[in-house]
Amino acid sequence: MTKKTKVTFEQVEKKRRDFARTLKEFRTGGGRYHHPAQELPAEKYEGCEVLPNRMKLIDKLSKGGTVAEIGVDRGDFSLELLTRLEPKRLHLFDIDITRLVNPEIRANLADGSDRVTTHIGDRSTNMRKMPDDYFDVIYIDGDHTYEGVMRDIEASLPKVKKDGVLVFNDYAVWSAATMFHCGVARAVNELALNHPWKFRYLAMQPMMYNDAALVREDAG
Repeated sequence: MTKKTKVTFEQVEKKRRDFARTLKEFRTGGGRYHHPAQELPAEKYEGCEVLPNRMKLIDKLSKGGTVAEIGVDRGDFSLELLTRLEPKRLHLFDIDITRLVNPEIRANLADGSDRVTTHIGDRSTNMRKMPDDYFDVIYIDGDHTYEGVMRDIEASLPKVKKDGVLVFNDYAVWSAATMFHCGVARAVNELALNHPWKFRYLAMQPMMYNDAALVREDAG
């Protein structure tokens, strides 16, 4: 058996400093690496409530409606949506469901009730096939690139009810865990700037992979 090489904290820090120096040189030469989210006017946050975690955010939403989750992974958060929101229908959108192993979600898929439905393939393409004004809640946690989030937003806007909620996971511009871009905050802020949507809830997360919930400004 080959012994695994242990990477030390100091070695990781050295690579981080090397990256920081290279990035500084790139920016000094006129390169643009980071893509910040645009600043929003204060009225886009009027009435926004800050919550300690995304479970508290979900608990604030209306129960018994029709819910979509874009990006399912193991299905663990799908179960939270199913349990906490008690939807009459839960639609799960993902490229494939090979990673969906949560036993309770799989049991719901197999029980023949159609309460939980999967849509396999390109997430935004499948969302566009849904009826307009159909969803009470759409939870977006799919492709985190700016372009991917924008596709999910554009597909979801006609599908969410007038008083419905769009919730975005990982509302950030940079992933500390992967050291790579996260386009969620940039895309969400553009949604708020270019459409009559505003922030209703902001749920914190220890690594700042926060959740943001937006509603239409005229939702009442």
